[in-house]
Amino acid sequence: MGKDLRYRLGGVLAIAAAGGFGWFFIVKPLQAAQAHAPEVRYDVRTFVLVPACLVFGLFFIIGGAKWPYRDAETRRFTRAGWVLMAIVALAGAAGYYWFDRQFTALGYHVG
Repeated sequence: MGKDLRYRLGGVLAIAAAGGFGWFFIVKPLQAAQAHAPEVRYDVRTFVLVPACLVFGLFFIIGGAKWPYRDAETRRFTRAGWVLMAIVALAGAAGYYWFDRQFTALGYHVG
């Protein structure tokens, strides 16, 4: 199996992981809140993990091993890696903001 195919399969796995984590740690608590559960718990770290899996998964599916996202020698991000991380940060912040607005509209408060 070639390096390019391994990257693409890794991308598919990352997308699947994002779907699983998103379902159990974002959608399920939101459904519980919409069902007016007395207490709903969720983890803020999910809003980093899910966008990271989605963004890097799409990157690997589309690009395979063509575009390096990190420099293996220095163990630092390349320009592409920093752009991906910026997209992850924006997607995570936007997702958390939307999620928080949904909970506030349903009458839930952090505390």
